[in-house]
Amino acid sequence: MRVTIFGCGLTGLVTGWALADVGNEVLLVPCEGESAAALQRLELDFNEPGLNDRLREQFAQGRLRISDQHDAAFRHGEVFFIALPADHQERAERILAALAVSRDEGLTVVNQSTFPVGAAARLRELMLLERESRGMVNDVYFLALPSFLQEGAAIQTFTRPKRILLGSDDEWGLRQVSELLRPFSRNQGQLLVMSTRAAEFTKYAINGMLATKLSFMNEMANLADQLHVDIEQVRKGVGSDPRIGYDYIYPGCGFGGLSFSQDVMRLAATVEAAVEDSFLLQTVLDTNEQQKEVLFRKLWRHFDTRVEGKTFALWGAAFKPGTDRIDNAPSLQLLEALWAQGATVRIYDPKAGRQLAQRYGERADMVVCSSAYAALEGAEALLIVTEWKEFWSPDFERMGQLLRNRVIFDGRNIYDPAYMKEIGFAYFGVGRSSEFAH
Repeated sequence: MRVTIFGCGLTGLVTGWALADVGNEVLLVPCEGESAAALQRLELDFNEPGLNDRLREQFAQGRLRISDQHDAAFRHGEVFFIALPADHQERAERILAALAVSRDEGLTVVNQSTFPVGAAARLRELMLLERESRGMVNDVYFLALPSFLQEGAAIQTFTRPKRILLGSDDEWGLRQVSELLRPFSRNQGQLLVMSTRAAEFTKYAINGMLATKLSFMNEMANLADQLHVDIEQVRKGVGSDPRIGYDYIYPGCGFGGLSFSQDVMRLAATVEAAVEDSFLLQTVLDTNEQQKEVLFRKLWRHFDTRVEGKTFALWGAAFKPGTDRIDNAPSLQLLEALWAQGATVRIYDPKAGRQLAQRYGERADMVVCSSAYAALEGAEALLIVTEWKEFWSPDFERMGQLLRNRVIFDGRNIYDPAYMKEIGFAYFGVGRSSEFAH
């Protein structure tokens, strides 16, 4: 099948590669802020494991191409995908208005962008009005395919999804796109079909539920600190209940990420506008913002508020392992709190160092280091914000020698408090502490 994809962010590129990889002819169309030449050279604004090599292979095979010529893109496609950032709906409207009058035959459009609930119906109506004004047939089939790509594992989450939500309000568009997605939905019940409006809302509801689980467990971890209870034991007990399960109940120093955070914020705004006296999601967001301060509060108490002039090491700046993105990452709030108190921070992240430098520029109180151990040199304590694999089993003796004090504030609970106490570290996790380790 011939497919045109507007938008060359993570969602557009992974979708384009995956569809080309199973034999389709895919044309990628860069939009505002994206360069066709840079994309052809595989100069991406993000670092997704394995994606560059896979794109290069499909470019070489000729099944995946890039063009910034919209007329050619309109002629190419049998199915058109919209994969723009969530705040680019007006751009999507301009593209679709031009697409609507570019050819007489019926058009099938799939929206992957996270626009507000009801966007698919409104965009389809816009296209129909454009066609009616030109006396053209009204065959526009508009579907919603919410993206659940996980940064750092985007290839696997597209090609081996646990489920695919597909919103469709007509039969022909559904048959056509179901065939396009068939290589990725071969398991029984993997493709869940519903109305476009329900699919759009389901995406928000899933992320809202996950955020609620995370925030609730963080609240329990903070309470466990006060009660001198090890939250890890509680987590195992809670997760053993099959009605709850173990996913998204790991306490920590807050969640981040541009897409996930924005989805929850948009759902909260939608609920606030439509439902009287509903405060749950806003409370979840407020709780998460407060949780991003948890490591600073622990550090502030441990050093008896005397932080000015001290240097601290920070491991991990990305909002999650496997990505270089720092959008809404807990590390940002922590850094700014430390700087506000006159502290210097030595930072190491395997991938996000360049993003930090771009965001904050050169600062005397920020040192981006080339290794985890380099970040420890002369630091009063270590703060762990992102649970990169290389942090799980370090050389603790070397760490103790490099740090001025054997103190660790662990925002992801990757170490065992009892063991850390045995080897001479003061250890402060989230709901875990060497002070009450058995």
